[in-house]
Amino acid sequence: MSRLPESLNELQTIFDRWSESIQHYKDMEKRIFYIGKEMPALLLNHRLFKKILTNIVKGQRYPDARQATMFTNEFILFINTKRLFSVRLYIYEPGQYTPVHDHNSWGVYGCVHNRIEVIRYRREDDETRPGYARLREIEGPVLQPGQTASVLPLNDGIHKAGNPAGKTSVMLCVYGTPIRRLYVNQYEHLQNRVSRLYPPRLRKKMLASQALDTMETN
Repeated sequence: MSRLPESLNELQTIFDRWSESIQHYKDMEKRIFYIGKEMPALLLNHRLFKKILTNIVKGQRYPDARQATMFTNEFILFINTKRLFSVRLYIYEPGQYTPVHDHNSWGVYGCVHNRIEVIRYRREDDETRPGYARLREIEGPVLQPGQTASVLPLNDGIHKAGNPAGKTSVMLCVYGTPIRRLYVNQYEHLQNRVSRLYPPRLRKKMLASQALDTMETN
């Protein structure tokens, strides 16, 4: 993505440093460790995040609130040109949580403001029944400002994240290079159901294709 505005040069410098450093770590564990070590100082820099939030409120071009994202409370802050990682901001209203889902990459979550809860699950079925998944909750750390937690790809990283507090919370996430899968799994763990969640742009193409198929058969 294009470079950040001059008013956020400090943030651009951080992302440039991450881009330079992370390419020297070839395995996932070392990249997670590096980002987990780097993130706390940024998470506690509320001056920078106030600039970002002010830009959103004023409708500035960065970050682009109109850019299609998987979740409506998600804002893309940075995408490394080599797709080694991306940085995203999430704003949670009181009591708001994502659906239970997995990821196509590793990730490091960090709390910027208030509190963030990351509830992890283990999949316990054999994955042979379409649309069926049995999950068990295994832990739910609550992050305070400056604290981080990591998630792994696919079944090793099934989780939901959200705001257990009574005021709006802000979370920063860094995601690694995604595997070649066009969807993430979304779980309704109390009903033992799993379905595929596609990015908005791909979902619209799929809907249009389904409509065309229906019209051509009539």
